[in-house]
Amino acid sequence: MSWGQMAYHDSGNQLPPLIFLHGTGCEASDWMPVTNRLPYNQRFIALDFRGHGQSTVPTQPFTLTDLAEDVLHLVNHLNLQKSVIVGHSLGGMVAMAVAQRSSRIIGLLLLEGWTSLSSAGSSFDPGRFYGALSEAAIAEIQQKANATRSRFQPEIWNHFWESVTDFDAYIYLQQAGIPIWEVFGGMGRNDLTEKKLRIPPNPNIQWVWIPHAGHYLPHECPTEVAKVAGTLRVP
Repeated sequence: MSWGQMAYHDSGNQLPPLIFLHGTGCEASDWMPVTNRLPYNQRFIALDFRGHGQSTVPTQPFTLTDLAEDVLHLVNHLNLQKSVIVGHSLGGMVAMAVAQRSSRIIGLLLLEGWTSLSSAGSSFDPGRFYGALSEAAIAEIQQKANATRSRFQPEIWNHFWESVTDFDAYIYLQQAGIPIWEVFGGMGRNDLTEKKLRIPPNPNIQWVWIPHAGHYLPHECPTEVAKVAGTLRVP
């Protein structure tokens, strides 16, 4: 790619894959507790976004749309005809941007993949972000996120984050014709949560609530996430 090399892992099975997209400051390896629990013959691909994990740190400005184009480049490179994307947080937002651009994406599993960032912070009661994770697990997540962000020149990161802030998938979700699972942790849920999450009525969208979980679903409850993901077999 023009900006560098994108690291990814492909389990190599013959079935159409699940493509795993991580959240901000995370990386492909954060999906291992989930992928280790998938059905043995389920093919999966997990990649590192630009500047995350083992991927090259970009030296030129980029946006959320560029991350979506990177995913599409990999889809085309691997000649994937049908795939379901599993995206956490930022990864869920990128997943929607990918699905907008390609008919090869036939389903989305969005783990707190926000319709827009404006719907993220105020939708739940405070104190639920890290759920019931241990202090050690929280520290590890925070250290990785800080280390990842420090790789970028500030102006490049700020340009990218502005694009994330501007992202809004409401119209896409309103019109989407593929199955979409909107999965959220149940901690901090209140009477206004579903309204504030800004997920439009659409018969193709299913809601899934995981009790006693916060934002970091792949870390907090990998068994539950794998169970949902394992049912999303690509026809």
